[in-house]
Amino acid sequence: MPVSTSLSSHFPLGLEHRTACLRTAAWFIVPVPVQSVQSIVPYPLITPPFSDPSLFPKPFPANTHPVLVTAGFLNDIRQFSLQIQSLLSASIVIPFTDRLKDGKTPFSYPVRNFIGGVNGRDVNAVVPTLVGTAQGTNIFVASFTPNDAPYGALASDPNEFVAQVRQVILPNPLSGPGIAPAAVDLNFVSASEPQYTERTFRALINQPSILTNTKCQRNMYYFNQTFSDPVLRTGTATLYGPARGGVLPAALDKRYEGQGGLSASSVTVGFNVEDCEVAAANIDPNA
Repeated sequence: MPVSTSLSSHFPLGLEHRTACLRTAAWFIVPVPVQSVQSIVPYPLITPPFSDPSLFPKPFPANTHPVLVTAGFLNDIRQFSLQIQSLLSASIVIPFTDRLKDGKTPFSYPVRNFIGGVNGRDVNAVVPTLVGTAQGTNIFVASFTPNDAPYGALASDPNEFVAQVRQVILPNPLSGPGIAPAAVDLNFVSASEPQYTERTFRALINQPSILTNTKCQRNMYYFNQTFSDPVLRTGTATLYGPARGGVLPAALDKRYEGQGGLSASSVTVGFNVEDCEVAAANIDPNA
């Protein structure tokens, strides 16, 4: 389905929109000790609404804070002029960050963002990485497995899916990824007893993102299309810190087993960089 047709029929674009894309992704929530999370985030944390059963139908581990891990595949309208058809992406973000320090308005703090070209074409990610970093989002080139989808089924079990992300420090286009330490592994299946609801993930991923330039940015994810195909998942998310030879902060380094997730496709509408107060005040309740 052409991106322009889908977006124009469902979400008319104006000058305030930065971009729009089709995104297929798996999102997982992992519980990390509050003190560990706070050591990473330069702002206070807001206690999530754990008592809201529509968001947290099961008890969340005590004294922990949710961290959102994502592996995705996107088509971005900005890439067409560069003849870049699609990119693989991954991120680790901390929702419920108190950017305004008012104790109630949640933002997402990005710990690390990764993008890479499909089929090993990591060079396709270089320009978007430079542009994104210049606009206030630190992005790193990465190598993905599988290299043509956000996640892939195991040959031994078509109902079990995996995704691996490695940050490319020194590329080696001739014989392999070169120096590429690990960042994230996901391994999951469909959940027979989901830990969360679809609303949980919509609430977390649609919080404004904090940028490095004192500004913020809205990226609204819409799942009300016939092709969204949401499936609640359960599985293991492994985050690699220095102790495992990885690139993530030591405070996140762990194999998180039995965690809840969601896989789905969305239309994503992004907005221009704006003041954080403005971004928070204009979150679309329909996202």
